[in-house]
Amino acid sequence: MPIRIRWKSKEHIGIALMLLGVCGMFQLIFIFFAQYFLSVGNYLAVVIVPIGVTVSLFFAATIIFESFAQVERRKKLRSQFQKVKSKNIKLTNFINFPIVKPLFLILVIFVVPFVVSYVICIIFLDNIISFIIAENLGTVFCLLVANYIEKSYGRVQRL
Repeated sequence: MPIRIRWKSKEHIGIALMLLGVCGMFQLIFIFFAQYFLSVGNYLAVVIVPIGVTVSLFFAATIIFESFAQVERRKKLRSQFQKVKSKNIKLTNFINFPIVKPLFLILVIFVVPFVVSYVICIIFLDNIISFIIAENLGTVFCLLVANYIEKSYGRVQRL
């Protein structure tokens, strides 16, 4: 993954903390869901695995964020002097906020493989093992999609 992430600079530290917080809150919702609805009672599986998943989702979200930021910087350099049409729609403003697109992609990309793999694994295995496998498969799929987005959408063209 060739994009350099400069998160210690002043402009990106706030975005990094927001991405990490939302990924943590997302895993907190999954912990609640796993304990009360999926009957996963092992606290080690419900605490330690989501910590690793949170870090992995944060890494995938930062990769996608940097890819989108790369495309925006390139687009802004090419169209510096064009007139900007302003729309005052709240949904458009919300979607144009820098962290919404990467987080939405990560959350959707994580949930679909999680649900599919959990349903398949629960047929053959118990709740705890199924939860661990589903979390790991969802995370690996998110990292693969983040790598694909970076390679195809936000690639750096050097001269």
